[in-house]
Amino acid sequence: METGWLLLLKNKQCMNTILFATDFSEASEHAFRQVLPVADQLRAKIYFVHVEHVPATDIQASGGMLEQVMQHRRQAAMEGLNKMKWETAEFAFNNNTHIESDHILTTGMIVEEIIHAADSIQPQFVVLGVPSHHHFPALFGGSVAGTLIRKCSWPLLLFPPVITRYPAGDILFASGWDAGDEEILSRLMTLAAQLRKKVQLLHISQARENGSEQQVEAYIRKHFSKELESGHLRSVVLYEDDITGAVLSYMEANEISLLVAGHHKHMIEAFHRQIAVKLSDHSHTPVLIYQS
Repeated sequence: METGWLLLLKNKQCMNTILFATDFSEASEHAFRQVLPVADQLRAKIYFVHVEHVPATDIQASGGMLEQVMQHRRQAAMEGLNKMKWETAEFAFNNNTHIESDHILTTGMIVEEIIHAADSIQPQFVVLGVPSHHHFPALFGGSVAGTLIRKCSWPLLLFPPVITRYPAGDILFASGWDAGDEEILSRLMTLAAQLRKKVQLLHISQARENGSEQQVEAYIRKHFSKELESGHLRSVVLYEDDITGAVLSYMEANEISLLVAGHHKHMIEAFHRQIAVKLSDHSHTPVLIYQS
């Protein structure tokens, strides 16, 4: 693995960090353009990670041929990573700001290596470009993003290939108010303050008599009374059986720039409550997924 890991580990607590996973596809390029302003607002350092995957067909090739192919791939990947770092510096210069960047180039299983890098860096979130479902690239064809949602312990920020919402709009937290959502809301309010955004908490209940809406309102009044009074946080309750459809319909009617959802690993059998994966498949808005 190529990067200054010792220096990285010494400095990782000194600033916000973003881990950007790239396969140099069109989807990754689009996400790269979107994440630069975010890194600027957060004063975050970006680590670009690329994993050279060795398919089974390559493993079966002769040793000399495989080594030659991998050397060519690593050289091309290194050129791509250096280009991204140069374009990051160019963006910072043109916008009279400063964004630090570094890279990680490794070989192995894609998901495992991305998680290993995230565990080492401890980023504010891991960024992925999600391709269109009509033309899956070889690496990030949905399976990598979906597997990371299920396995990665760090927040994931997914950029779709087409963004049709409002860049200046509010952040929407779609919540069933499950265990762990209180912590997600607290972390989200900190992020929203850094991004100078307002938060809308959309609580979706499948039964009017379960009393969860009272729990939400009581928690907000107790912990975020100032934000509630100032208008930086507001809550909306909907009663719907189709959680994903309700969220997407709400987004159609409101100016939303970022959709936030929680992925609750302790509810793995109750998939209908795990809206994060479904929303990331259907939304044309960037999706930030917190793990709990």
